[in-house]
Amino acid sequence: MLKNKKIKIIAVAIFCVIEAVLFLLVQSTSDGANVAVSYISVILACLFMLTSFSKTSSYVFTQLGLVFTVFADYFLVVLDPIKQLPAMIFFSDTQIFYFLRLYLSESSKQKRKIHLILRAVISVLAIALTFIVLKNEADAVSVISMFYYANLLTNIIATSMQIKGNRLFLIGLILFIMCDTAIGINELIDTYLKSENASKVTDAIFGKFNVPWLFYVPSQTLIALSLTDFKANREEKQGN
Repeated sequence: MLKNKKIKIIAVAIFCVIEAVLFLLVQSTSDGANVAVSYISVILACLFMLTSFSKTSSYVFTQLGLVFTVFADYFLVVLDPIKQLPAMIFFSDTQIFYFLRLYLSESSKQKRKIHLILRAVISVLAIALTFIVLKNEADAVSVISMFYYANLLTNIIATSMQIKGNRLFLIGLILFIMCDTAIGINELIDTYLKSENASKVTDAIFGKFNVPWLFYVPSQTLIALSLTDFKANREEKQGN
């Protein structure tokens, strides 16, 4: 959408500054204010993606991924109490859209085949592991969460194999999985320790920071910037 180089640079600078301010506010606010600034940071990333508008599959699926991330965070950030199942379904959709971005931009049929096999194997193993570890306690949330995590991990592997033009996207996905890993560690601590002990352990590991969002805000910012190009005719370079 933005074709003028100077305007694009200004837009990127303003976007990054606002996200940086929101990043600081996420760490320094609480209650309703924290919910607001957290969710705004996600919405802003989704809206900024419009500045890279094109009719390519790379743009369409990245934009859809960010839109579905906004949907997911509505259930995890805005709603009280949170609703994990719809949130994880939307997050899974996000990773499927990112998979489609990567898959359709790959010109090699052999690499596409390897990508599909790798994704299928990792997803099946992740779901199987869920039932092996949790047994009768496995539920829809745990299964879908593992499916989501497996696809995020596969997207990181696939992006590292298509690193040219995808560096920001790769870093964004790595930060994404670091956010989820931090959440997972918190869940394990809360599950296996009494509440007072869990709080002490969490503070010892993470301090007073909202660690998941230390990774999450930069993650969404970089994904939104991942198709920004200051060269002309970006549409002609991206795969359809």
